Amino acid sequence: MIQTAPWKHSNDQQRGMTVIGMLLLLIVIAFAALIAMKVVPMYIEYYTIKSTIETIRKEPQLAQMSTQDIHNAIQKRFDIGYVDRVTARDLKVRQDPNGRGRVLELIYNDERELFYGLYVLLKVNEVILLKSN
Repeated sequence: MIQTAPWKHSNDQQRGMTVIGMLLLLIVIAFAALIAMKVVPMYIEYYTIKSTIETIRKEPQLAQMSTQDIHNAIQKRFDIGYVDRVTARDLKVRQDPNGRGRVLELIYNDERELFYGLYVLLKVNEVILLKSN
């Protein structure tokens, strides 16, 4: 009588992933990585811009600063933070029509190509209160 090992049964099926399954998984992971490599820098730049504006908002002499001084202070921080797609001149400083003080308009589009005519777009349209009078 031939005895088989106790862990082997003739009716058990093999379990695991096939080569095709592995290739499909690798394709999905590569696609997700490609999207992340394009989208993550867009958000990093956006949050750098936002943190720069927050830093300017906290400056005690902001009320006495002219629009030109605000632009210069923001541009210096943009240069340090490697902000390339937006310049301080793109940001509009104006008086709020509701009388709350000066506001800064942060309006820009950041469009980057994923591959072969497929683009991802970050559209920013914000009005940020600098400081009330």
